[in-house]
Amino acid sequence: MSNLLTRRSFLALTGAGATASLAGCSQLESIGQSDSSGDATNAVTLQVRPAEKEVSSLGEEIQADVESGNLSRQEAQLEYQRRQRELVEAAATDFEESVSAKLTIEKSETAYGLFLVSGSDEAILQSLREGAVGAIYPGEEYDSLVRQQQQRAQQLEQQQSLLEQQQQAGADGETNESGAANETDAGNESTSGNETDS
Repeated sequence: MSNLLTRRSFLALTGAGATASLAGCSQLESIGQSDSSGDATNAVTLQVRPAEKEVSSLGEEIQADVESGNLSRQEAQLEYQRRQRELVEAAATDFEESVSAKLTIEKSETAYGLFLVSGSDEAILQSLREGAVGAIYPGEEYDSLVRQQQQRAQQLEQQQSLLEQQQQAGADGETNESGAANETDAGNESTSGNETDS
């Protein structure tokens, strides 16, 4: 059985997170450069991420469940995505409660870890340095990022629902097979009883 999260795939996931952070930094630089008026209070989109330790611990836990046979590979992938979303939401809630007074939250989707904020460049960069913010995007990308996350959440729900239906169908099939086997056994006993009577 192949592992759900090999070292290579885990590094690929964390590498993607690091790339997103760097992309956010370059977005912030381009925002600053394109701002010819010198106004440093333009809104930007912040994407909050859970601590790497928590994500790593979750991956190890799910992988252990796969190796022990408690979860199939498909179940594990869905469980990992679901619980990762919970971590994002918890990190976003923490961020929202402790946000600097120098930042103003204009819109938020804590379920997806997305915030549209305004404030000084220094305050925005400080939120990135503190580690909760994983990426910074232009403010106009907020709505499209929210839509993307909503679509992913819907896909996850659909996959979860499909998996539950498959499991239910499998359980019903096992029950039917068991019932059919019992009927066959009873039929054989009846036949053998008839032979005795004759």
